[in-house]
Amino acid sequence: MDIRHEDQVAVVENYLKNGGLKCTLVLSTGFGKSKISIDILKHKQPKKIIILVNSTLLRDTNWEVEFRKFNAMDLFARTELHTYQTVYKWKKENVDLTDTYVLADEVDFAADVPELSKFFYEYPGVEILGLTGFITDGKQEWFSQYLPVLQVLTAADAQKKGILNQIQYVYIKYDLSENDADVVVEYTKGGKKKSFTQSENNAYDYANKKVQVLIVDKSIVEQDFLKGIISHEDYLSKIRSLDYKIRMATNARTDLLLNSKSSMRIAKKLVDHILTDPVNKVIVFSKRTKQSKAICGEKVYNGSIVPAKAKENFDNFISGDIRSLGVCDKVNRGANIDGLNNAILESFFGSDTQAIQKFGRMMRLKPDDIATVYILLPYYMRKEKNNIYTLQETQQVNWARNMLRSTDINSSTTWDYRVVK
Repeated sequence: MDIRHEDQVAVVENYLKNGGLKCTLVLSTGFGKSKISIDILKHKQPKKIIILVNSTLLRDTNWEVEFRKFNAMDLFARTELHTYQTVYKWKKENVDLTDTYVLADEVDFAADVPELSKFFYEYPGVEILGLTGFITDGKQEWFSQYLPVLQVLTAADAQKKGILNQIQYVYIKYDLSENDADVVVEYTKGGKKKSFTQSENNAYDYANKKVQVLIVDKSIVEQDFLKGIISHEDYLSKIRSLDYKIRMATNARTDLLLNSKSSMRIAKKLVDHILTDPVNKVIVFSKRTKQSKAICGEKVYNGSIVPAKAKENFDNFISGDIRSLGVCDKVNRGANIDGLNNAILESFFGSDTQAIQKFGRMMRLKPDDIATVYILLPYYMRKEKNNIYTLQETQQVNWARNMLRSTDINSSTTWDYRVVK
């Protein structure tokens, strides 16, 4: 018998007894959210079912497969699938949901965007079951208001019960390029656009120093205002100007890392290194389609190629016909990828929630298997006084540390990039 069976039955029974009109089940990847929700539907036997999903990928593929797998195609015949981006525009005077049961899949997606909450108060009398793998602290209030949590079974619970595989993290430490042709800097002088090239290292060092200087300037302005040296009007004007400059300088640092040729080169070598073992599959997460395509060529699932080819690539990756795939944000949530045992975070700016969702794609192996997430950590050489250089973290390193709540990136688990050279 499936080791999840007793837990799944208990969740269904708890819902049928205590679920009420609107609630959420927080069930880790691996607990069988799809089976549990379909078992609930078999008990409820609603006349009409609507399943809300966060992407057209999930709308067009996953749920039909799940209904077929659990012998519930009679229920699927009464089911409509819609994205959250569509239904929030509905109005009850135009769309009648009488006798309709709603499954809100990966419902934490709706909690991310205020506009998407509209559906949940536009139809107050409709029975809605929310499904999600986790809820961050910042979203607790949203769920309490719209879809109170009925039951929680976390990834840690699943791992203790022997349902989920473990994940190990490997940190790939590398230096930003010293190649002077790697970054094109554009500027305007005398009404004409001009450009020059410089190294990633120098470009990052320049932008980072600019951020630090501007932060100090802002602190001085704030102190001058508190001391009565400048007026409130001057204070607001100076702060607005400095906040804008800080934002621009910070964006310059981020853009450099998201378009880094260094990370692209390292990621390509790492893909080759991983695929030397024929049992491995690897997904490469980037934030820019340009990076994704440079690393994985035509084996991508993003907007850099035509949609039909992208879907073909995704299907071939699922089936194992191809073993590497470059993606951006399309498979953060909900996508089932059997046998995926390796992932590379080539660039990963965004919320901690998005990173956790990426890791969730790795939790569909056998319980005694181990998945590996490779996290690229760029460093740069900062020029100090007397021409002394010191190795410094980029803000992406600090973000990774905060995201994982870990100091491991200072330990021996960090790989030097030469390992995969």
